[in-house]
Order: sequence, then C-alpha cells, then structure tokens
Amino acid sequence: MFTLQQIKEKKMQVRTGADFPVLAMNLKKLGVTYYETKMEDGRSVYHGENGYELLAGPNYESITVAEKVNLKQLNADILNHQQGKSDYFEISRQCADNGIAKWAVCLISMTCTYVDKAGSKVWVENIPDASVQTPTFTVEQLRTAHGKVKSGADFPSYIKEIKAFGVTHYETYVSDGHIDYHSGDDYTAKVPSKYDPLVVADTAKREEFKAELLAHQQGKTDFLTFIKMCATFGIEKWAICMDKMTCTYYDKSGNEILVEAIPQ
Repeated sequence: MFTLQQIKEKKMQVRTGADFPVLAMNLKKLGVTYYETKMEDGRSVYHGENGYELLAGPNYESITVAEKVNLKQLNADILNHQQGKSDYFEISRQCADNGIAKWAVCLISMTCTYVDKAGSKVWVENIPDASVQTPTFTVEQLRTAHGKVKSGADFPSYIKEIKAFGVTHYETYVSDGHIDYHSGDDYTAKVPSKYDPLVVADTAKREEFKAELLAHQQGKTDFLTFIKMCATFGIEKWAICMDKMTCTYYDKSGNEILVEAIPQ
C-alpha cells in the first residue's frame, strides 16, 4: 500500500492548480481512493482499499477559517488556481478566507468537494482527465535550459531548473546526443540529436572516465568535449533520477560504470 514518502514525492511535482489533475492521477495509481485536507493547517488523511488509512501532519502554520462562505470569490480563486496563477499555500489560504474548512477528493468519481465549517458541501467540481492535459514541459523549454550548460559546473543549476518543469528522470545518449525526458504521468519529451554520430568504444575505461568527468565538473571542458570523451571511454548513456538526485553512467552492455550524487 502507499506510503507518506510516495505521496510526498508526487506532491512535490505540483506547483500550481494546473498540475492537480496529474497529481490526482498519480495518487490514484498509488492506490489512494479518497483523501481530505483541512485548511486550518494542511493536515490530510489518505484512504485506500480495505480500510487502509494514512495520516499526514500539518503543512503550514495554523490559519483561521472564516465563518461565512463567499462562494463567488471562492469560484474566482479556484479558477485562477486551475489556470496556474496560484500555488498550494495560496489557494489554501484563499479557501480559508472564503469559509472553506476542508476539501475532499474522491479518486473513484474524480471529484473535489469543498466543505464549510458546518460540514456542508459548498462546491463540487470534476477533476479533468490528466491524459488530455497540456504537458508540463516542452521540447523548447528543455532546449533553452540545456543551452545554458557551458560546462559541468553549470549542471546542478540545470537539474534544478528542469526539475521545476516536472521532469522526474531522463536519459542522454552519447552516440548522437538525443535526450528522452520523462514526467511522473508517463509523458515523454524527446529532444533530437544535436551533432554528428559518435562511435562509442566497446569497453569502458572507468578510471580514465572518472578523471575526465572530474575535470568537466570543475568547468575545464565544454559539453561537446565531454560527450566525445564519454564515447572514447565507452560510456553509452547517462541517466538522471530526480527523486534520488543521482546520475548513473552506463556502458554499451547496460552495466553501471559510475553512480554519482548530484550536488544540491
């Protein structure tokens, strides 16, 4: 059954209300059937099958929930949130100001219900199908971010930027430089090759590669020089995992040659 860490990882991908349909889909995949979040401090309770229940503690300092519901302002604030104009903490505060004590999300009916302090349903909305939502990142965004990388010293900033886009992991292929970027909702953006094909050596030379990698990380070589070095020393690809913040280098046989922690 799902854990708090799994839920936390999925919620970290949410920046605004525009990301909520994807979050709902991801939580449903974990086995969450229903959950409630209190506006007072962000506490949540998540339910699964066979009576499984998981409590999540406060997310922020306590705020006061208004006694009277302002439905017109609530609708306006929800719309802005869905359009990506407010983050989680802002919509929580706005809901409290508008008299909403909690929201209840049913992942079976795919609805979100806003409830006042008396326990009355104030507003019920359908959660859009995430499969028809606009992807959280585009090839052009990824190209622009990657274009800022002049040497290995720029790599941590690049990772931070694309992680904010919603990228969960990606692979870079040395032979031609194409990159496959993935999100948590199974979306993939493929950035095509950017240079003439390179021949990757059949046998990896781990120690030589480590020495050249260190020089690259210190800003002593540019990206293309690094790519050519990878091919020479038998590195076929590297894979980045945003959850673990690791970079793993592989040879042509799929063997792990080196795993590094990405500086944060």
